[in-house]
Amino acid sequence: MSKIVSVQDISCYGQCSLTVALPVLSAYGVETAILPSGILSTHTGGFTGFTFLDLTEEMAKIIDHWKKENITFDGIYTGYIGDARQFDMIKDMRSMLNPGGKLYVDPAMADHGKLYPALGPEIVEGMKSLVREADIILPNITEAAFLLGEDYREDMKRDEYIEMVKRLADLGPETVILTGVSTDPTNIGAMSYVKSTGDITEYYAQRQEKSYHGTGDIFSSLLIGKLLNGSSMYDTIKDSCDFIVECIKETDSDPNHPYGVKFEKVLARNR
Repeated sequence: MSKIVSVQDISCYGQCSLTVALPVLSAYGVETAILPSGILSTHTGGFTGFTFLDLTEEMAKIIDHWKKENITFDGIYTGYIGDARQFDMIKDMRSMLNPGGKLYVDPAMADHGKLYPALGPEIVEGMKSLVREADIILPNITEAAFLLGEDYREDMKRDEYIEMVKRLADLGPETVILTGVSTDPTNIGAMSYVKSTGDITEYYAQRQEKSYHGTGDIFSSLLIGKLLNGSSMYDTIKDSCDFIVECIKETDSDPNHPYGVKFEKVLARNR
């Protein structure tokens, strides 16, 4: 049984970050500890006036206690980081990994060409430093552009995606899983690249008319859960893409649920 710690925020309402990572990973039989980077009343997509409590100082105390207790993990999974001071803490946690353990980084900082509200260039630079030490990274197209210092584009071709994942791997990680990849207006999916073998894996699902906050967090959690369970890269990407499509379809019929997807019902059907 794998044991992982997820380092990201708690958005108390809105079905994202730790409130999706914990149930998804648990459903895949992964023992999941949490290290909250901050607490928000809601996520930042579509809500205004949300509250935010920075937990940087508390994180240092938690990590110190874990080290004294000789607690170790098979994986560290990072998501939204709201304070640049936390990056060095996370890099230091690599010493808590068991042999063969991996650092999974979802650089959850941007989408649709823009950084999330309240995030600045110091977060981008901190995320770059974390990516250099990661084993597996899971950026979307916008995050990839920020990591590479390039302009965001929506009209990329397949060969350009391949070059992008290779340039991301050159930053340090062994494996890159790029999300939001699209080869024509009707599809959307993901592409992976493994540096040591040169393998490219891709899968595309039917593009849905609506998009929802939190699907990236669910997608990353699914990917990590399936990889830890020994799934092949193709099956991992395919099943995760199809799961998100099913979540969107499950949610589309409810106009009173615009803030996230009803992943719980889909998870119950698929586990």
